[in-house]
Amino acid sequence: MPVNLNGGEELNSEINVTPLVDVMLVLLVIFMVVAPLLRQQVPVDLPLAEHTRESQENTQVTLTAAADGTLRLNDRAVASDELERALGDLYAGRLDKTIFLEADRALAYGRVVELMDTCRAVGVERIGVVTSKPTER
Repeated sequence: MPVNLNGGEELNSEINVTPLVDVMLVLLVIFMVVAPLLRQQVPVDLPLAEHTRESQENTQVTLTAAADGTLRLNDRAVASDELERALGDLYAGRLDKTIFLEADRALAYGRVVELMDTCRAVGVERIGVVTSKPTER
């Protein structure tokens, strides 16, 4: 709405930014709600362990192996034949040579050992096996 403040014939028009701010805040809330849902995860049925603990680090490297054989390195899909190169690139500049292995309970033991051997081949010094606590009944 044009406003005439000086009493003359000249109109002083200003852009009302309130609706723009309202729309931007609504979009911000929508993106904040939807962003965590966009994370693609592989369903992994972890082995159960009574004395497991939660990891506190955000910089940890995680290798996930699903029951169907698909691999994910830090939530990024990796082919089996490219795993050694991807791990080598990742650990080339890292001082902490630790990896956490999330292997599905249905995955063959031999395949888990192969993954651990691949990690050792690129210089990983410590391998942590991720488990989950059994549900209370």
